[in-house]
Amino acid sequence: MSSREGRSRRKFGRIDPYCLMAVLPVLLVAGILGSLVNVLLGLGCAVFAGLILLFDSWANRPGPPPPEPARRPVRQAQARPPARDPGRPPVRQQARGPRPPAGRAPAPARAPVRRAGPPPAAR
Repeated sequence: MSSREGRSRRKFGRIDPYCLMAVLPVLLVAGILGSLVNVLLGLGCAVFAGLILLFDSWANRPGPPPPEPARRPVRQAQARPPARDPGRPPVRQQARGPRPPAGRAPAPARAPVRRAGPPPAAR
């Protein structure tokens, strides 16, 4: 399955507020340069600030959507065993393993092991 199939990923995301710490000073310099030195130089700095915002928005775009879960087939009801004849005795089921002897108490819990601490400090 190629990346172009299914739902598409958004191109841009939210702008990080900390990105404005880089963009606002560049815009301030662009305004000063545009008004005092050269308008084209100021516009160039403003475009650079816009590119910073555009890159930040692109870098913070949301991840790809999760894949749709595969549809599992519906389980059909298992067939019941046929009912026993009323004249036959019931079939005895085998035990699933050895059973613990009846009347035996569980083993007592052990006390925690105490470890020796560091030696006392010398005076």
